[in-house]
Amino acid sequence: MLGSWNIKASDPGENLTISISVHHPQHGNYFTATLKAKKLSSSPELDHEVFFWLMPHKVAVWIYWHVSFFFILSSCCVLR
Repeated sequence: MLGSWNIKASDPGENLTISISVHHPQHGNYFTATLKAKKLSSSPELDHEVFFWLMPHKVAVWIYWHVSFFFILSSCCVLR
């Protein structure tokens, strides 16, 4: 872990830039990564915050539906 890390980020707004670089004493500039992101405009049809906020609920409903379905299916087959 001889590398010297440098992490920079712009203030969040309409655009966001994050830059990470590592300078190693023997290998020089060892690693550089840059991320540039632009904020998406939110529309009523595609509200990503609501979609991802409800994701745990959707997964729970999916699991319970499958468990109930297989329980009912196995009960019907066992009772015959």
